[in-house]
Amino acid sequence: MTCLDQYRAALDGMLASVDIPVQLLDDGVPDYISHSMIDEYYNAVLLSIVNSSLATVPIRRRGSVCDEYVVPGWNELVSDKHRYARDAFLRWVTAGKPRHGPELLRMQQTRAAFKLAYRYCQQHDVQVRADVSANRLLHKDFKGFWDSIRKFNNNKATVYANAVNGVSGEKNITNMWKEYYEQLYNTSNNSDAQKLFQSNLSYYKDSSPDCVISLSDVLVACEKQKKGKAAGLDGIQMEAFIFGSKRLMVHVCLLFNLFVKYCYMPHNFMSSVIVPLVKCKTADLSDVNNYRAIVVSNAFSKLFESVIADQFKVDADGDEYQFGFKAKHSTGICTNVLKRTVEYYTSRGSHVFCSFIDFSKAFDKVNYWKLFSKLLGDGINSKLVQLLAFWYSNQQLCVRWHNTYSGKFTVGNGTKQGGVLSPYLFTRYIRDLLNTISNMRIGCNIGGLFINVLAYADDLVLMAPSWSAMQQMLNALYTQVSLLDMSCNIHKTVCMNFKPANRSRLVSDVFPLFKIGSCDIQFVSEFKYLGHVLDNRMNDDGDIYREIKNLFIRTNVLLRRFGKCSVSVKLLLFKSYCLCMYDTALWYSHTKASLNKLRSCYNRCVKLFFGFGRSYSLTQTYLELRLPTFDTVLVNNSFRFEQCWRRSPNILVRHLDNIL
Repeated sequence: MTCLDQYRAALDGMLASVDIPVQLLDDGVPDYISHSMIDEYYNAVLLSIVNSSLATVPIRRRGSVCDEYVVPGWNELVSDKHRYARDAFLRWVTAGKPRHGPELLRMQQTRAAFKLAYRYCQQHDVQVRADVSANRLLHKDFKGFWDSIRKFNNNKATVYANAVNGVSGEKNITNMWKEYYEQLYNTSNNSDAQKLFQSNLSYYKDSSPDCVISLSDVLVACEKQKKGKAAGLDGIQMEAFIFGSKRLMVHVCLLFNLFVKYCYMPHNFMSSVIVPLVKCKTADLSDVNNYRAIVVSNAFSKLFESVIADQFKVDADGDEYQFGFKAKHSTGICTNVLKRTVEYYTSRGSHVFCSFIDFSKAFDKVNYWKLFSKLLGDGINSKLVQLLAFWYSNQQLCVRWHNTYSGKFTVGNGTKQGGVLSPYLFTRYIRDLLNTISNMRIGCNIGGLFINVLAYADDLVLMAPSWSAMQQMLNALYTQVSLLDMSCNIHKTVCMNFKPANRSRLVSDVFPLFKIGSCDIQFVSEFKYLGHVLDNRMNDDGDIYREIKNLFIRTNVLLRRFGKCSVSVKLLLFKSYCLCMYDTALWYSHTKASLNKLRSCYNRCVKLFFGFGRSYSLTQTYLELRLPTFDTVLVNNSFRFEQCWRRSPNILVRHLDNIL
């Protein structure tokens, strides 16, 4: 019997003794009694999971305390030799520890082989790690490969941050983060919005049908969960549910239905931890703005969010302008819509003004009371919205920095970055903003369809062929942003003026600065939008140079870490890292010189990584390696993008295909 079978058997035995509060299935139970019984039931199920896991699942030591005992390559190079050496040593001891003879000789030989392999792993730490990772990739163990790569890259870059925002010391930094996030997540004035929500809730409450979560809903949501994710404050991994028994799923289903019925959740269920993660490891690690707050929730709450997620997916007007968090949409498709719209106008002798809007802490400043009122208006079940309101208004967060936890604090605004529901909630929150701008009937218009605003999550761009139209849209944007309790980051919000291709149609080289409120927006000649470098001349040379730089960086990283691996492993790594050139299909206008530089860069990287001399024949190189040439890579990327473009269900994409 495997440990998983033992875990299921132990869990079934413990859950069999858990009392189900059947009286809660009837109406008329007072809140203080129902809440107490739900707490007891939830804690009993949770305790059963914890105890059965501790009793049956082997505990693996983790953390910095055990790092010194971890030997890279032990399983692959040392473990067999260690086992032979130990067996030979025990036989030598059993024989009375003779000073000569075959037992002593075998013990000495096996010990020498073990020490030699162990010493090799210690002296070639980097190379052994690279070989182990590459062999995992070669044997199609993709999860193990990427796990080893993340560990090898030391994604916990915060260990190098000795001071943050002028504060040093692990405990002091943790408290600083607590004060920072407590202030950030309590910036909105919620009193009026909360009263409006309560008023709307009383109106919709009687008309909404009962919301029942079936066992199949829980099973389907559980199958979608991913293994190997971080555990929440309760310490329970998602694997406890994935490999749990059917009896556990029944209890989970009952709990979820009780949550919805009584619009209540236990406090431990709603507790989460914030982990500040570094945005750019090469930037200043002491700058608080170089960190992104990721909220790690309990596995129980993640499962519940997955169960009810489909209830919050509503197709409505304005969604065609949102490209983020949607299937068959991508940054490349969004950027291509922008470029084709600009090209349509500039080729016909018109200016195009584009304002790239950057919101300040967009996800963190969401006024969730206003969000819940919008959800009620969409027809979302009022019980679910009321439960969500209880969850968000009563949740408590703490901050983890290294191995130190801060005290807990309440949250007055914001959606959890990393939560299952957060993408749907945020896109719904700014949908009215997109609708307001798109319905103004000004800005870029192609074939009767206005393409005047595009959004990828919180990355927003406005497009207009005239200065006055753009200013009107910015005024409307400012009004809507104020209504949403959000704000624009003026320092990162910029504007570009795309000039007409026919120079005789040029109106002016210089235009007055646009304004958002009382703040000016600066004009720029180049901007990096969704990873793609845009130029006001519609020239793609800047983006090609970006790709040249990235290709050299990726090749140097591979060369440093996997330079001594076998050719077959190198081929897999090179195809994974270096053939996925970003949005090359969007290069419409560029010089031959820049493309030749990228071609030379690609050829140079191939020869460097695979150890060919500079004078070695390129044709022979690609024939021996069976790698695609640079031109083939471009053609393949263009073909794949064209397939994605044609499969996209977005209305704007379909309209552009029909018109252009």
